[in-house]
Amino acid sequence: MNAKTNADLIRALYAAVNAKDLATIASYGCADSEWLDVPFNFTSTGENAIIDPWRAWFDIFPDATCEVRSLVDMGEYVVAQGIGRGTHRGVFHSPAGKLAPSGVAMQVNFCDVYRLKDGKIVRADSYFDFYGLLMQLAPELKAAA
Repeated sequence: MNAKTNADLIRALYAAVNAKDLATIASYGCADSEWLDVPFNFTSTGENAIIDPWRAWFDIFPDATCEVRSLVDMGEYVVAQGIGRGTHRGVFHSPAGKLAPSGVAMQVNFCDVYRLKDGKIVRADSYFDFYGLLMQLAPELKAAA
């Protein structure tokens, strides 16, 4: 039997995200895990560092999905690019302030860079177009800019 590659593991992670399989997502965490939300300059650490950002995202966008358009395996590093989609149903505590649920269906470009060790994510840097997302959820801010 062939061992799963890191690319296989990340593909399975996004399948779990799309299925809202929190147990599988949580299984990618370990004591050394770190997750950096680049637009927010916020890092989660520890065993829950991988699941906590997804839980928060699902609270805001309960129907969230990720369409991975490209995935590059570089050994211990895997880079995934794609489009996240969902409907804004929960309060979003963002760097631009508190955004009340708008019911807006959004889509946002993302690029996630993962470093894996022994089947666990030890580092994830999540880049996404927060400004583009903000303009979809609070277009009135565009007029104020």
